[in-house]
Amino acid sequence: MKKSLYSFIALSALASVAHAQSSVTLYGIIDASVMTQSKTGGTGAGGRVTSFVDAPILPSIYGFKGTEDLGGGLSAGFNLEGGFNAGNGTHNSPGVTQNNIFGREAKVTLSGADWGSVGAGLQVDPALIASISTEPRGLTDSFSMLEYWILATVFNGSGLNPAGATSLQGGIFDNNSLTYTYAKNGLYLGLEYGFGGVAGSTSANSTESIGASYSKAGFIVSGSYAKNNNANPAIGGSSSQIGVVGLGYDFGAFAVRGQYGAFRSSAGALLGVANATSDVQSWGVGLDWKPSAANKINISYYDAKDTGASFGGKTSEIALLDIYSLSKRTQIYGQLVDVKADANAGVSAGIGGVYVPSGFFSSAGTSTLYFGVGVQHSF
Repeated sequence: MKKSLYSFIALSALASVAHAQSSVTLYGIIDASVMTQSKTGGTGAGGRVTSFVDAPILPSIYGFKGTEDLGGGLSAGFNLEGGFNAGNGTHNSPGVTQNNIFGREAKVTLSGADWGSVGAGLQVDPALIASISTEPRGLTDSFSMLEYWILATVFNGSGLNPAGATSLQGGIFDNNSLTYTYAKNGLYLGLEYGFGGVAGSTSANSTESIGASYSKAGFIVSGSYAKNNNANPAIGGSSSQIGVVGLGYDFGAFAVRGQYGAFRSSAGALLGVANATSDVQSWGVGLDWKPSAANKINISYYDAKDTGASFGGKTSEIALLDIYSLSKRTQIYGQLVDVKADANAGVSAGIGGVYVPSGFFSSAGTSTLYFGVGVQHSF
């Protein structure tokens, strides 16, 4: 009898919690493509390859999110999000395999109707969020400046946690972090601090960032800054510093975006180079045209140069992207991209960062042509 009573009390408590949770949503994106790359290998010696490519436009993700109305304009919420490869089902984020079931976000939030939101946990960096609004291609998962965010941050934190050597941190996803965000009346502002947890040092392995954007009457401006302070890059981790500014203007069926970014990093090992340093300076401009409500065409140009001591080299790109919406949740797309990298291009060639069997990078010392078609569905 006593056991039954305890069971009833426990079930009643769970029912109360479930009742208080005003909404819980399962969501996700599946983005899959087939792409042909004209040259593979460091100098294009490998020839043409055609392959399945996961998430060339948006990441393939799954997630759960929920909110609870606390009254008086106050609400609590959570978000749990992971990434996966649509080709083989493994966990991943853009270009990086992860083992975490929720490797993209695992956070709890407290929000007010007037003052914004405070979040705690693993979170998308607010500097990255702010930059999306002015990036020429909207920070697509391939052929955009997102590749430089990834390459600058891919080994952050791994010097202290070798098992996390493939994590993205301090510019993409921030571990052990607190954030404040405000989004209202055309203004987005995000602040982040990530705790390093290193004994004897308040800064080692910590992250910090700020991102802001403002739009009015068709004009938009954004600015972003993100930094990771690794305790000892020489033992396998890395430090990074990212700064990005951008402008945009929407006029009728057209929109123009321009952005400049500086992506500095020092890594224990990167692209086979020990104690590597990279300093990529990149700018890009893009034009959107909407010939109909369902169709958007983007043409963008990028120019990048790595002035870091370990690599050097210059890369340029011109990309055409056509996205057609079959419904609110389903889109088909095609893209044609030419990436030209000089013979010394290292990290700068990452702008051609489509993950095909040949690897991330466009061939050095030549032009690489990409053509791909795909389908994307959200739920």
